[in-house]
Amino acid sequence: MPEITYNKIGFVAMIVSMFAKKHRYTEPVAYQYLSQYGGDRLLVDHYGYLHTQDYDQVVDELGDYCRRKGGTL
Repeated sequence: MPEITYNKIGFVAMIVSMFAKKHRYTEPVAYQYLSQYGGDRLLVDHYGYLHTQDYDQVVDELGDYCRRKGGTL
């Protein structure tokens, strides 16, 4: 598996886990929520930038993004 793909998988898994913990969801429920509102694609498509940012800030911005797409936390 190419290193960038391996790194993206680890990054997405970590952010989903942090998002779940912050919002008191299980990880599968958090991933389903993020997927429903495009948060999963956002993480993958903008990995090059997002992985250099503070992960707590990424989690907060991910929640904001999903709310703008119709999500309710």
